[in-house]
Amino acid sequence: MTTEVRHLVATAVIAELGRRGITVPSLAARAGIDPELLQMSLDCRRDLTVTELAAVAHALGVSPASLVPALPADDPA
Repeated sequence: MTTEVRHLVATAVIAELGRRGITVPSLAARAGIDPELLQMSLDCRRDLTVTELAAVAHALGVSPASLVPALPADDPA
């Protein structure tokens, strides 16, 4: 995951947290992810795995695709 994509995914997750009034520790518990690892991902210090992304999306009640930005056709990522 590029730094830009990592940032966009983190921003999308943080926005959903705000919309739903959910804290990071609460989301981590719902998603079955270590809260420290989730916080590191939201701080763009590590990538979310595909499994983690799916669990976070499920816990937020959204599709994983809604948390992943569409890349321009000429961006090889």
